Amino acid sequence: MSGAAFPLARDSSRPVDPLYVITIKALLYAFAMVLYLHPLSSLPGIAAAIGGVFFAVFLARVAFRHRLRLGVALGVSAALGIGGVVVSNAILGSQGAAHALDLRGSFITADALTYGLGAFALVFALRVLAMRARAFSLLEVAFVAGAVTLLLADHRNRMINRPRFLSDWAWSMGIDPTSVLVGVGVGAALLAVFFFLRAQRLLKLLTTGLLLLLLGVLFFALSSGRIEAQRASDSLGLSGKGKGGKGKSGQGKGKNDSPFKNDYSNKNEPQPVAVVLLRDDYEPEGGVMYFRQRALSKYNGVHLTAAQGYDKDVLTSLGESGKAHGEVLQHPDHHRRVPTTMYLLVDHPQPPALSHATRLELTENPNPQQFVSAYEVESQVLAVPPTRLLGRRSVPAAWTPQRRQHYLALPDDPRYSTLADIIVRHLDPRYADDDLAKAFAIKRYLEKQGFYTRKSKHSDKDDPAASFLFGSLRGYCVHFAHAAVYLFRSQGIAARVALGYAVQLHKRAGGSSILIMGDRAHAWPEIFLEGVGWVTFDVYPERTDMPPPPPVDYDLEKLLGELARKDPTAGVKPDETPLVIPWDTLVWGLSLACLALLIFGYLGKIVRRVAPVLVGEERYCRWAYLVALDQLSEIGGRRKLGETRERHAQRLAHLAPALRGLTAAHLARAMGSTLPPDCSEFRELLVALRRDLKRNVSLIKRLWGGINPFGWLLTR
Repeated sequence: MSGAAFPLARDSSRPVDPLYVITIKALLYAFAMVLYLHPLSSLPGIAAAIGGVFFAVFLARVAFRHRLRLGVALGVSAALGIGGVVVSNAILGSQGAAHALDLRGSFITADALTYGLGAFALVFALRVLAMRARAFSLLEVAFVAGAVTLLLADHRNRMINRPRFLSDWAWSMGIDPTSVLVGVGVGAALLAVFFFLRAQRLLKLLTTGLLLLLLGVLFFALSSGRIEAQRASDSLGLSGKGKGGKGKSGQGKGKNDSPFKNDYSNKNEPQPVAVVLLRDDYEPEGGVMYFRQRALSKYNGVHLTAAQGYDKDVLTSLGESGKAHGEVLQHPDHHRRVPTTMYLLVDHPQPPALSHATRLELTENPNPQQFVSAYEVESQVLAVPPTRLLGRRSVPAAWTPQRRQHYLALPDDPRYSTLADIIVRHLDPRYADDDLAKAFAIKRYLEKQGFYTRKSKHSDKDDPAASFLFGSLRGYCVHFAHAAVYLFRSQGIAARVALGYAVQLHKRAGGSSILIMGDRAHAWPEIFLEGVGWVTFDVYPERTDMPPPPPVDYDLEKLLGELARKDPTAGVKPDETPLVIPWDTLVWGLSLACLALLIFGYLGKIVRRVAPVLVGEERYCRWAYLVALDQLSEIGGRRKLGETRERHAQRLAHLAPALRGLTAAHLARAMGSTLPPDCSEFRELLVALRRDLKRNVSLIKRLWGGINPFGWLLTR
């Protein structure tokens, strides 16, 4: 027979929960429902859902009392849930309803019906199932825990400024809102476990909760205060650690470490990866700030890769000493020094730094809970417009043939030089031989003719850059950067590809802090000019199928900037001096209190257990009976309030038959009956009782009884 044929009969081992427990469960359900529906429903819809939750919880209690069949209960739930959706759709699609309720009223009514009846149907079904069998209580815990997980998942990208009212209050009190959010989530989850899995006695639940709390507090106290985020890929998903392999030409690394991807649309999520503090005023030409990580300058027969022995001006690590100095190639006459401080929110294989960095040095991390590391950066940035650099050649005469060949190497394809010659043919004759003017012409060609898209079909080609340049001209920054570098090199212009992040400053609200998002990863060309150094020479395609990137959350940018400046209130100042909560002291105090309670519980247990051996023969009989009662209490067999000792022994006869004899002997001695003074009968009965428990009680239950430090407190 199916489960629906069995009534929801009341089980003596599953008494109906008292009213206060039912109310708390309804509140937990309502809390979870609000979290689920907040981004989906209007306020009336959420209010209707809360009403449906309370009605469902209390109606399920009535159904359990009146032995409603399971199939009927689930059928009613499904019918109400489906009916709510059908009726709400009918209201939205009915012109008569729209005329009678107006447009706003129709939506409110539909929301209320959909979410009110839907919440009732779901909660009623969960409650009925949980009251039918204990195993289904796990579904109730999962429902609440899932809502909490959803709440915390909204902050997985470090959006700790949301919700604003909570973050402002926490910061003004000197509290990290992350701790508040985690506290809310853990508290709700513990309440769900406590009340939905409420099958044990109250003190046993309290003991379990105390042990869990102690473990959590100790973990928090002994941890470093930060759970490390996943290691971020360096720009464009390149870690610099490809598997290698040979390309078609058999030179060096091949396609396994290729930067070209056919679909780059989901490679970088828009999550915060770093915060930059400007230590001096700086407004770059074009309104874009470049934070470089790596440079690709070696042509390996398929694409450009990082080169050893070259690009010594690009700092790719801090070294064991926490300091790094790069080769200074930027001429001081055309550059200015800009100091910045980088605060990484996720690990990076290569530290990003404002181009062109000449020095990196680790500094004190102001907030290890939020930042992975912090380091000072000194950069030499171009101080004059690039157009004022005309008249300089690219490759210096002092370069060695090897260096010249390195920065001019390109695929053995005549189409690159042919196309470049066609592009520069229309230059003003006055600048026909000027390397910078040629580079500008190539840049403008790619910007006008190219189409930016993150979905391309070039990665499987022998030369992905050629497939892009001489084919559809559809690609993303890696394609444009490689194509530009090859065209530059075909004209004798030393060039390389830089990788990192490009931040558009016009989308910011101002201030000295800059928030770098993961979706700002970028690749751009750099060219070398004699007497100047490496010059950022990015390509900006005029056509694209990409929507504009979302603006940076100014509140989060400001908040993280204030944290980097060691402001514990993150710039939120209350009207009075904020309350500084000594969290470390509270954590250790709570840990010591929990430890003291456990020590007290175990000491009491040990003293009572060894007392029969220590008290002497005269009092052994009484203590032996107490030890027996302690062992029974630990496995849930304590004597109930108002229950006689004889009735207690009779109720547990199936578990411990020897308890009857032990109880009778105890009562006989307590009533003054004549018994042997050596208490040998008590010893034999106590041994028999232990043998009964070992035979009739599961090992897990006995182990829990042995671990439980407070079971003896239940003894009557």
